[in-house]
Amino acid sequence: MSVSRFDALIIGGGFSGTMLAVHLLRRSSSLSVAVVDRRGWPGRGLAYSSPHRFHLLNMPAGEMSAWPDAPDDFLIWARTHYDAALQSRSFPPRSVYGAYLNNLLEATLAECGRERFAWIQDEALSLHLRQGKLGVQMKFGSELLARAVVLATGNFPPANPRLPGLKASASLYFHFPWANEALRDLPPGGSVLLVGSGLTSVDLIMALKSKGFRGIIHVLSRRGLFPRPRRHVHQDESWPLYWNESSPRTVRGLLRLIRSEAQAAVEKNIDWRGVIDSLRPVTQDIWRSLPIEEQRRFLRHARAYWDVHRHRVAPEIGDVLADMQSEGQVRLHTGAVTRYSEERDRAEVHYWDRKSRTEKLLHANRVINCTGSESDCRRIDESFITSLFVQGFARPDPLFLGLDVDSDGALIDYKEIPSEQLYAIGPTRKGCLWETTTVPEIRVQAAALGERLADMLGRKIGKPRGILKTA
Repeated sequence: MSVSRFDALIIGGGFSGTMLAVHLLRRSSSLSVAVVDRRGWPGRGLAYSSPHRFHLLNMPAGEMSAWPDAPDDFLIWARTHYDAALQSRSFPPRSVYGAYLNNLLEATLAECGRERFAWIQDEALSLHLRQGKLGVQMKFGSELLARAVVLATGNFPPANPRLPGLKASASLYFHFPWANEALRDLPPGGSVLLVGSGLTSVDLIMALKSKGFRGIIHVLSRRGLFPRPRRHVHQDESWPLYWNESSPRTVRGLLRLIRSEAQAAVEKNIDWRGVIDSLRPVTQDIWRSLPIEEQRRFLRHARAYWDVHRHRVAPEIGDVLADMQSEGQVRLHTGAVTRYSEERDRAEVHYWDRKSRTEKLLHANRVINCTGSESDCRRIDESFITSLFVQGFARPDPLFLGLDVDSDGALIDYKEIPSEQLYAIGPTRKGCLWETTTVPEIRVQAAALGERLADMLGRKIGKPRGILKTA
């Protein structure tokens, strides 16, 4: 069996993994770094590999720099490589951002040397201790040894919604929304049912729009809430930070505070979005300030409402979605599935309608799970995560939102000891940070973890060499 050795091995090659590799390479003249990813394109991940023209970034270009200390880096690059007229408030296609990340890595390798880096298109199956290092078994037979391993796996696969009556032989239901066959061969005048109404659902609606689908798109969720659209906020419409250390430490108190600020904003003709956005720099601090029982209360009662107001869609997408709803092509239902069955090319879905408090029936030629990613690691069918639990290298966080980590991202084992070799970055740190899924949060993590690992591995040569001139 062939064995390759690296100083740092990163599992996952989306934004988190790519930018961590960039920081490590630039902080050291000799660190060897490898990224393991199932895809062959650095930086794309699932988020930035979409070919659909209606899949735009959910944040404006001016907020999407990959560098914490160079806020205009993506904007400058995109004006050169995509559209010279791009504005800071514009929402370009996600594929453009994937190309930007790939360019950042390529520029780093050109400046710092390619011989210290490997992009391994494979899947990590398990981890074990070997010769004082961490051994990672690959799906296709090779083994990788590393002094440090970082989980940059992004969001886990989607959760499984409760569909009573669903059989293993069902052919019209797709658990994974981005399966190649999910939108294939739909009848032109048919119908699709999307289970869940969050960002994944909006993405599927836009994918169907891109493909020219003209049938009915049903959307069913327990709360019946679509993500709110963003709007262009001028500087004089921003709202000052109103949370501090003396603010409420309960969900009820925080909701009262936010509503009070939103009402004050309305009285000054300022949009509520500024009130929500002003909390972004301190959202992680707010989360950590809450007792665990209040965190649980938030997850039970307020999470869905926070998500649709905090994680919004581009204004253009909001307009398209509103038009499709007004035309009757997109129909939003509030309730839960009570019975599922299939007959030939049509699914019958009975659901309890929360508004009318009656059972209703929907027919669809395709049913797609859009409930979003699973966060409870105990339910994840991933052999690598399972191997961490079985050997005691990791444990779930107390809220089962991801892995238990310390403030620097080190995995905490079953003995409650932070690891010196195993780390996590991005969504797997959700239990500790809550807000850890978008570029502004993860770029800070990548820079901090890159510095910590370079120090720990003993090959740091000083300050980073500065921001790459990628344009």
